[in-house]
Amino acid sequence: MFKNKEILKVWIKTGTYITVAVPFAAWMSMTVPFRDENECKLIVKHHSYGFDYVKDGNNCSVLFIVIFLRQFFVYTLRTAVTVIYVIICCSLRNLLHTNSKLGAKMIADPNAKIDYTNFKIYLQTHVRIVSVLKSFEKTMSLPIFLIVFSDFMAVLYGVVRLDPLNNLPEYENRVLVYIYAIAFISLRGMVSFLCINLAASDVHEASKYARDVQKDMLEWIIISGQKIDIPKLVHLSTIHNSPPFILSAWGVFNFTKGLFLIAFGTVLTYSLLIMQILK
Repeated sequence: MFKNKEILKVWIKTGTYITVAVPFAAWMSMTVPFRDENECKLIVKHHSYGFDYVKDGNNCSVLFIVIFLRQFFVYTLRTAVTVIYVIICCSLRNLLHTNSKLGAKMIADPNAKIDYTNFKIYLQTHVRIVSVLKSFEKTMSLPIFLIVFSDFMAVLYGVVRLDPLNNLPEYENRVLVYIYAIAFISLRGMVSFLCINLAASDVHEASKYARDVQKDMLEWIIISGQKIDIPKLVHLSTIHNSPPFILSAWGVFNFTKGLFLIAFGTVLTYSLLIMQILK
């Protein structure tokens, strides 16, 4: 338990650093390349809807402030939600693993007594954890869908704009000055999606492992020849036959180990299609 608390503290500290670092990195990637006053003036006018409110010579300074405020509000909340989601997923995964390991130890120990009472306590703990997972899924499903969809679009945008296959050579000069910002947006989206998918899919894997342990414990009770009432045995079988829990993004897709490869293939397919349309 103490070890889990220490790990949780490390996760929270790391998540806090990431929440602060991501908006700062976004600000740097979108301001450092712009040193020319004329370029800064054009971008500032774009953000002020075509009006020129800034004196000549101050456009780059104003640009740095405007971009910082925008990136702070855009990325801080999104990154904080992502970090919280990943930390909660990892914590719930650890709870499932801890409970499953207790059951596995009872099965592996020849001197351990596995009866209906012990199995019922084990299942009640598992049901409580799943109940928390369901509440977590209901609360975070829509926000995480919006974040994942945004990450998907960011990666797609980066592939199209960076044009690795040189399908759009006329874009090269115009994109060059924005290459750091585009690369950051794309890589941030990829890392964010990967972290969310790995954390959420680990919950599914932990639930599958818990189901296997339940199966082994139930088989051990049946093989041991213990006298169990038929209604109790039916109740145990019903609980055991429930499918492993799986987190989803608003029900649109489920987080599994293979989702990243599917998403990666989808990004490549659609990016090539878009580049062919723009060509």
